[in-house]
Amino acid sequence: MSEIAYHKISEDEILSQLNTSYRGLTEEEAKKRLEEFGPNELTVKKKRTKLQLFISQFANGITYILIAAAIISAIVAKYVNVAVIVAVILLNGIIGFVQESRADEALKALKNLASPEATVIRNCNQATECIEVRVNTGDIVPGDMILLEAGDKVPADSRLISVANLEVDEAMLTGESLPVRKQLGMFPEKIPLADRKNLVYSGTIVTSGRGRAIVFSTGMKTEMGKITTLIDEAEELESPLQKRIAILSRNLGILAIIVSLLIFGIGLLRGFAFVDMLLFGIATLVSSIPSGLPAAITITLAIGTQKMVKRNAIIRKLSAIDSLGAVSTIVTDKTGTLTTNQMTVRKMYTNDTIYNISGVGYKPEGNITIGENSENIIQNASTDVALNKLFKTAILCNDAHLVENRISVDSLGWQITGDPTEGALLVAGAKVHLQKEDFRRNYPRLDEIPFDPKNRFMVTFNQIDKENSSKVQLHLKGAPESVLSLSDKIFINGNEETIDEGKRENILNTFNDFASRGLRVLGFASMEIREEQIENIKDQLLQGTFDPSHLAFLGLIGMIDPPRDEVKKAIKLAKSAGIHVIMATGDHKLTAKTIGEEIGIVAPGSEIVEGVELENMSDQQLDDLITNVSAFVRVSPTHKYRVVSSLKRQNEIVAMTGDGANDAPALKAADVGIAMGITGTDITKETAKMVLTDDNFASIVNAVEEGRVVSDNIKKGIKFLLTTNIGEVLTILLSIILFRDNIPLFTALAILWVNLVTDGSLTVALAREPKEQDVMKLPPKSASEKILNKTLLFEILFTSVIMAAGVLLISLLHGSTASIAEKQTLAFTALAFFQIVNAINCRSRNQSIFQLGFRSNRSIAIGLVISIGLQIIAVQVPFMNVILGTVPLDLIDWLIIISGAFILLFADELRKLVLRKRNYRLEKRREENQF
Repeated sequence: MSEIAYHKISEDEILSQLNTSYRGLTEEEAKKRLEEFGPNELTVKKKRTKLQLFISQFANGITYILIAAAIISAIVAKYVNVAVIVAVILLNGIIGFVQESRADEALKALKNLASPEATVIRNCNQATECIEVRVNTGDIVPGDMILLEAGDKVPADSRLISVANLEVDEAMLTGESLPVRKQLGMFPEKIPLADRKNLVYSGTIVTSGRGRAIVFSTGMKTEMGKITTLIDEAEELESPLQKRIAILSRNLGILAIIVSLLIFGIGLLRGFAFVDMLLFGIATLVSSIPSGLPAAITITLAIGTQKMVKRNAIIRKLSAIDSLGAVSTIVTDKTGTLTTNQMTVRKMYTNDTIYNISGVGYKPEGNITIGENSENIIQNASTDVALNKLFKTAILCNDAHLVENRISVDSLGWQITGDPTEGALLVAGAKVHLQKEDFRRNYPRLDEIPFDPKNRFMVTFNQIDKENSSKVQLHLKGAPESVLSLSDKIFINGNEETIDEGKRENILNTFNDFASRGLRVLGFASMEIREEQIENIKDQLLQGTFDPSHLAFLGLIGMIDPPRDEVKKAIKLAKSAGIHVIMATGDHKLTAKTIGEEIGIVAPGSEIVEGVELENMSDQQLDDLITNVSAFVRVSPTHKYRVVSSLKRQNEIVAMTGDGANDAPALKAADVGIAMGITGTDITKETAKMVLTDDNFASIVNAVEEGRVVSDNIKKGIKFLLTTNIGEVLTILLSIILFRDNIPLFTALAILWVNLVTDGSLTVALAREPKEQDVMKLPPKSASEKILNKTLLFEILFTSVIMAAGVLLISLLHGSTASIAEKQTLAFTALAFFQIVNAINCRSRNQSIFQLGFRSNRSIAIGLVISIGLQIIAVQVPFMNVILGTVPLDLIDWLIIISGAFILLFADELRKLVLRKRNYRLEKRREENQF
């Protein structure tokens, strides 16, 4: 049924299609339809169980190889090795499971979008009156007649058959910042969702008025249900980090197997026993694999998550942090994300003067200034007669209320009850100490004409003098054209004058100027009448026979949903980091253009594309255009999904921000979906990978920065771990060639100790390393960029060769007459200390340790103390000698090992010095070329 264009056909056709009537359904018929169509609920895909989530943590190449190493160790009865390897595998899995299971609630909150109960008409017949009953929204069926009033949540998609000043907030579905005034009648078939004003949609909120409607779609057939389907169909994407780690793990696994087989073969050719070489092969296999890498990456991401919480961002999926660091395009909603979602008066026109109003949102703080002179401030409206009269009409011809709510001891919250446009008028008046309560008390309302879309104005009749009730002031507000057509006079210079062509043209020019700035403009007028004239004047206004000769035009007020104060700076920072920002909104083109130009999204020469244009584009046409688009306007959920998909085809790493349910499918399709924590709907929060706790766009830039820091620190951790592994492999390979002893220089258990225990605290310390100075000046990483690029690979090989040479040199010179256990202990301890010094080197790409110091990252100092302490325990404590097969070393041994390790520090300092000088020359050359 929902495929029919219900906004296009007549009410009689709808009743016929749905086999119902204006009298609704009987209980018996409703039960039949409930069985036929099912409950009015949103269903979601079955989610992963906790067990499935836990098992998924082990689905990576490094873990598979560790499992293989554990199995081989078990075959040759090395059960201590088995226990350690299994413990490592479980630790990696538990860390990832705990972090992800905290946030893995996905789409549960979708069911909360439906109101629990709704009012319907049931059990009507010719003999009895119709009965209004409250039913669970899950029991509503197509053909039901529902009743709506202010505060209701619409239970299902329905066609209106009766309205009385009905307005509905559809921002969570369409992105429209203002409540939509609903109308009866028929509309063209191919119009956007937001323009189908004879329909109401499931999950939207009635802000004012009343209405009756016939339900035509329930459950998954509603527009909200279609969004749910899009979410379920959107694929869960791998993050850039997941892709790169998968490639790295595969390559390291292949390399580990090849190296292990190579050493196994060389050993057999040199006459070593088969079992000995099998153990040697296991040691090599373990050496070749950075077994601490999964834990190191998970810990680095978890630390990044903790930092982001402090910067108002909650990460729901660990891998999203690295994706943030690689983001190249942000697609953002306008309403409530870039803007406050609180209509605010910006400009006023009265007495042939333009006034500017500062302040943002519903908090009544700001200044009203005359013209562009910010120093000419109106402190009190009573000092400006024309301004006072304009405010008096704006406040009295108004049904909204400005409410002050104390949220905490230190802060105040302000809310508008009623229409946001009318609320903005109250806030503007409060900025010059004009309160609605005072006006209402002094000028009681006697009668009114509610706003009607046909006439496009609202009128109130207020008593002027309590002691003389015969005097009444008529206050009128509405569309400027309508108000001007009813006014033959204008209040100017303290008097009422006739509006001549010059004055009329000036008013219209001002109106057009306001409108061109994206402002929603209202006109105001008033006149004094007698109380006995009220009914007659009401009839004249409604029938179009009103005599305009006595109505005086007071002025214009322009308002807009303004951008957040911090957004402009945030967008500038994003662009400086090479990130393309695109606005995607359900709002009108002019409004989006005005806001976009003000905050820096819409640049000269960039494209603004409307939803209707997007519908007529092929995917290829969209792909060709999208890199030059700064805003998409009047868009639906499907449009946003297409925008994200097009960017993905361009190999962009996409972040999608939003707060309405209309954003959810694109949030899931994006590499990083970012939801607003305060104004965001439950569906967006549960679909997104990141939630902003302060709804502050600047927090997105902070999150991107933190993502880049995490990415840098992951590389530092990988460099730190791989240098050990390659150093170990080189040492083993060279030792089997240089030494005749039929035992490996390292035991598998010793290697695991270095890889996990000695390195563990240092890996955590590197994860806490603060940002590099140029982190937000570099362009985003390419989606295809490898973790091991040429520069990083050179640094790893450079360090690994020095480490291997140092360990072998210490073993050759100092251990020529030592026992096997002493040689293994010397090599084991030398390797551990080389790696401890290596952690210091890995703190920065090119900065000297003498520049960094240890105050910027106290964790590294703590990590050094822990690692050195653990290594001393491993060698000097008898209990650990038994477990690890080590022997105590004397003072001379320790001094030789420590002195040898510090050679690595000075070698890397020399490398960094050469790099800094090269970068300095390149920078100077670029500067010279610019001039």
